[in-house]
Amino acid sequence: MEKKAILIVEDEQISALDLRETLTTLGYRVTGIANTGEKAIVMADTEVPDLILMDIRLAGNLSGIEAAEKILEKHNIPIIYLTAYADPELVEKAKQTRPYGYIIKPYDERGIRTEIEIALHKFELDQDLKRELANLEQRIQERTTDLARANEALKKSEVRYRLLFERSGEGIFIFEAEGENQGKIVEVNTSGAAMHGYSIEELLQMMITDLDVPENLVAAPSRFKAILNGEWIGGEMHHIRKDGFVFPIDFQEGLLELDGHRYVFSVIRDITERKKAEEKLRTSKEQYSTLAEAALDPIFIIGRDDTVLYVNTQAARMLNLPVEQIVGKPRKSLFPPDIANEQVKNLHTVFNTGKPLRSETEIQYGNSKFWQDNSLVPLKDKTGNVTSVLGISRDNTDRKRAENALRESEANTKALLNAPKESAMLIDIDGIVIAANETVAERFGTTVDSLIGKNIYVLLPQDLASARKGWIDKVVNSKKPVQFIDLRFGRPIDNRIYPILDAQGNVTRVAISGQDISERKQLEDALTRTNKKLNLLSSITRHDIRNQLHTLKAYLELSKESLGDTARILEYIRKEERAANAIELQIVFTKEYENLGVNAPAWQNVDTSVKESLAALPMRDIRVSAEVIGLEAYADPLFGKVFYNLIDNALRYGGPKMTTIRIFTKESEKGLVISVEDDGTGISAEDKKHLFERGFGHCTGLGLFLSRDILSITGIKITETGEPGKGARFEITVPKGAYRLTGAE
Repeated sequence: MEKKAILIVEDEQISALDLRETLTTLGYRVTGIANTGEKAIVMADTEVPDLILMDIRLAGNLSGIEAAEKILEKHNIPIIYLTAYADPELVEKAKQTRPYGYIIKPYDERGIRTEIEIALHKFELDQDLKRELANLEQRIQERTTDLARANEALKKSEVRYRLLFERSGEGIFIFEAEGENQGKIVEVNTSGAAMHGYSIEELLQMMITDLDVPENLVAAPSRFKAILNGEWIGGEMHHIRKDGFVFPIDFQEGLLELDGHRYVFSVIRDITERKKAEEKLRTSKEQYSTLAEAALDPIFIIGRDDTVLYVNTQAARMLNLPVEQIVGKPRKSLFPPDIANEQVKNLHTVFNTGKPLRSETEIQYGNSKFWQDNSLVPLKDKTGNVTSVLGISRDNTDRKRAENALRESEANTKALLNAPKESAMLIDIDGIVIAANETVAERFGTTVDSLIGKNIYVLLPQDLASARKGWIDKVVNSKKPVQFIDLRFGRPIDNRIYPILDAQGNVTRVAISGQDISERKQLEDALTRTNKKLNLLSSITRHDIRNQLHTLKAYLELSKESLGDTARILEYIRKEERAANAIELQIVFTKEYENLGVNAPAWQNVDTSVKESLAALPMRDIRVSAEVIGLEAYADPLFGKVFYNLIDNALRYGGPKMTTIRIFTKESEKGLVISVEDDGTGISAEDKKHLFERGFGHCTGLGLFLSRDILSITGIKITETGEPGKGARFEITVPKGAYRLTGAE
C-alpha cells in the first residue's frame, strides 16, 4: 500500500528533524519540512500531502493558524496542530480552521501515531460524507426536476386528452362497470351523443343498454363479466337512435380504474357507410365473378406480393389444377422459372407505373409450344395506389403457328426461287405458275415472263402432268412436303414440293424445286466401284491373315503340350495368344469395314438409327432423351452404326454414376450439330488426342475409328467436346444441304 505523505511545519530545526525520523520510523513519507508559514503554503502547492503537522507558533510573518487558513482555501487537507501551550484562547482560534487534532509538546511516538491515524480516518469519513451529501443533493435536484416535468406533462396530457375526447370523430362512452348502477353512463363526448340523436344531458340519465337492440341485451352480462376480468372486447352490433332507427356499429371496450372506482371505457364507430360499401362491393364481386366464370379466356387477380387472389375456371383448367390449389400461392410457382420471371417482371412494371401492359408469352411444355396474349390492368384504391393487377390471357397458339408457318413458307419460297443451281417455281393449287426462276424457265425452253400465268399441267406431257398433279394433291391434303426423282429431261432431277400456308393454316400455294443430281449420281457410282475394289483387297488380306492365324494357333497348342511346366515359356505363349486374339478382332473389324462405301449414300433417318441402336444394346436403367424426330442426314447406309458405337462407348466407360444419355441438335454456321452427350465420368484431355485413332482404347479401339470413316464419306465430321469429370459429348457436324426435316410432328 502506498505510504501516506506528511508535511512538517516546525521552526525549531532539532524538533523538526526528530519528528521526521519518528514519522519515517512509523512508515510515513515526509514530503518536506517548512520553518515558516509562507514556506509551508508553497510546499503544499508543490506537492499536496495527505496530512500536515502544523506548529501554531512559527518564525516569519504568518502563524501556523494563518498558514493553515490559506492552505485550506486551495486544498482539502487534514491538519494536526503542534503546540507547547494549551492556551484556551489560542485553541479557540485554532478550532476555526477545523483541525483534525492537537499534539502537545513534548510528544511521544505512540501519541503521534494515534493522532495521525485518527486524523486520517476522520478525514476519509468526512470525504465519504461529503460525497454522499453531494450525491444526495444531485438526486434531490434531479427528482425535483423530474417531478416538475411530470407535473407539466400531466397538465398538458389532461388538456390534450380532454381535447381528443371532445373532438374525436368516434363516440366515446364511460359507464359504470359494476354495482347497482352497472351500465349507467357517466361521461360521453359530442360525437357519441350526435351519433345516437341524443343530447349529452339526456345520455347522462341513461344506461348504455338503453342503446342496444333487444337481441344484444342477452349477451350484455357476459360482456360486463369479460371486461371486469381485464379483457378488452370488441366487434360489431346494432344500436338504436333516439328516433328508433337501427344502425350498425363497431365497438371496442375495456376496464378503466379511477380513484379506486371501476368504469367501462367504450369507443363506438358508426359503420353504416362502410356496410353499404361492403354490400355494394359484394354485389359487384358477385357480378364480376359471374362474368369472369362465363368468360372463355383465363382471368386472374395478383396481389403486390405475387400471390394469386383469384382465378376463374378457365385459368384453373389452363394450369390443370383445382382453383383451391392456385389461390393463395405465388404466381411464379405455377410456371417454369423463365416464364415466371418474365411474368413477375411485367407485374412489377404495372405496380410501379400504374399503367396497363400488354405482352405475349411463349410457353414450352416438353415438345409442345403455345403462345398467350396477356393483358395486365392495375386495380387501384381510392387514393390511387395500385393494390392488385387484373390479368386476362388469350390463347394465340393457332394464330401464332399459322403466322410462323406462313413466314417459314414464304422464306422457303424465297430461298427456292433464289437458288442458283436449282429450278424453282411457285404455283397455286390449280397449277397456275405464280413465280419461277431462270433455271426452270430454261428447262422448259422459255422465259420467266412467258412461264408466269401458264398452267403447269398444260406444259407437261399428259402422263407426267397426271403424276405431278398426284404429288401436288398429296401435299395439299397432308400439308407436308414430298420428294421424288424425275427423269423427264434425260437426267435425274431431285424434286421437292413444299406446302405454302395462309394465316388460317390452309394450303393455297405450293413451291416446287428441282435439283440436277447427275454429277452426284456419277460420283456415287464411282465411289461404289472404288469401294468394291477396296473390299476385294480387304477380303484377300483378311483371308491371308486368317490362314496365318490358324497356323499360329496350331503351333501354340503343340508348344504348350511339349513344354511341360516351364513358367517362362508359358508366359511367352500367353503373350502370343493375346496377339492372336488381337489379330482376330482386327479381322472382325475388316468384316464391318468392307461394307463401308459399298452402297451409295442416301437420306438416313436419325431417329430410326437411334432407336435401332438402343434396341440392340443392354441399356440397363440409363435414360435416353433423343430430340431428333423428323431429322434426316445424307450419309452412308452404315450411318446407324455411328450411334450404336457412341452409345456403346458411353455404356462401357460412362462409369457407375452415369444416369442419362441425351441426343439433341442445334444450328451453326457450318451446318447442323447433332450432339450425343452423357453425364458420366467424361474423357481425359490426353485420351481426346488419340480418341479416333485405329486401335486406341481399352477394347478393340476400332468403334470410333469406324464411326469417323462412315461419316467422312459424305463430309460429316465428328469431334469430342465434353469436359473431363462432367461427361462425354460427341458433336456430329452435318454440312448444309446434307440434312433436312421431313415435316414429322
